[in-house]
Amino acid sequence: MPAIQAQATERQYEPRVRSSWLQVMSHVDPQFGGIAATVPQLCSATESAGGHDCPLVGFCDDAEFGHMAPASRSRALQLPPSRMRWMVDTALRNRLKQIVRGAGGVHIHGIWEPHCAVTASLARSCKTPYMISAHGMLDDWALGHKRLKKALYAALLETKNLQRAACLRALTRDEVANYRSIGVQAPVAVVPSGISVPDGVTAESFLATFPQLAGKRVVLFMGRLHPKKGLTLLLRAWYQLGASRGDTHLVIAGPDSDNLLVTLQQMTDELALRDSVTFTGMLRSELKWSALAAADLFVLPSYSEGFSVAVLEALAMCVPALVSTPCHFPEVAEANCGWVIEPETEPLEKALRDYLQTGPAELKSMGIKARALIEQRFTWPVVGRQMAEVYDWLEGGQTPATVEIF
Repeated sequence: MPAIQAQATERQYEPRVRSSWLQVMSHVDPQFGGIAATVPQLCSATESAGGHDCPLVGFCDDAEFGHMAPASRSRALQLPPSRMRWMVDTALRNRLKQIVRGAGGVHIHGIWEPHCAVTASLARSCKTPYMISAHGMLDDWALGHKRLKKALYAALLETKNLQRAACLRALTRDEVANYRSIGVQAPVAVVPSGISVPDGVTAESFLATFPQLAGKRVVLFMGRLHPKKGLTLLLRAWYQLGASRGDTHLVIAGPDSDNLLVTLQQMTDELALRDSVTFTGMLRSELKWSALAAADLFVLPSYSEGFSVAVLEALAMCVPALVSTPCHFPEVAEANCGWVIEPETEPLEKALRDYLQTGPAELKSMGIKARALIEQRFTWPVVGRQMAEVYDWLEGGQTPATVEIF
């Protein structure tokens, strides 16, 4: 899988011209997960690098835009999500077509939904370059969910949308292989997600909100409560640790998805874990960062991930991480800032035991290495420049100097 270019010598980035790259997605409210949470930050970082405006286009209900600041909302475009509406409403399609025609390019985030099919088709008709980010939706677990329906949809529409893109964006090298595994040969640029960390974060507000955690070692899961996240696996491993858990407490933070919370709470009761497990619901803004400041270990035993922002946030806060191989983050083990395991009970339990037996000095060293990894490769200024270089390239500029392209 040779790369056209990989981490070339640094050169000063000079944008070609100011152009608009529409950022199209199915949801803009962060409660819907990674795409809605990270794309606005990618837009800001890319705009800061110079040369591009990145307005948001959401195929969703208008209420989802309510969390945005007025300045951001004024630049965003809300469009209906109904597939049938897009099939019959010619005026609506023409409205979006004019916007696409006037753009330098279109970046579509996520697949399998109307926002991708509609926008890719219009971009081709306007001869406007478009890019697609699958965001993990082509890995084995994701394809296995509604497999027959996705196979039919891919044959009819999605494979063509991907194959005819000017470029595809992969969050990791593993995702390059996912594109190739379905026969798509369009160029793929590897541009990860980024992270920025507020200054002066402490554990104070989180521990004030959950005083039962004071003085305890906190193992933190943070993300949507979704079946793919491996939470039942985590509870089983936590149960099998038994008395060795000691004064260590498991915190499961995040919004409910697919009505999984009731199942997890029932499982916690059946395993008699209520004294060592806390469900916090979704933590926002200061409280989220405070929870990370309180954490001694971050854990994500997921069966499927695109590229978890929560892992980046934990590492940026100097928290060692325990992640599964489907998180596509081998750097955790390579940089010695945590553990990478298969998403199974036995290796998860073993890694948790290893953590409990690791001394404070070594855990602190792992945390320092975690922060260094983020600063070198995953800050938003680094990622924003990479994305800006890719957009320039797709508009006829030089091959990106700091991006692997396959």
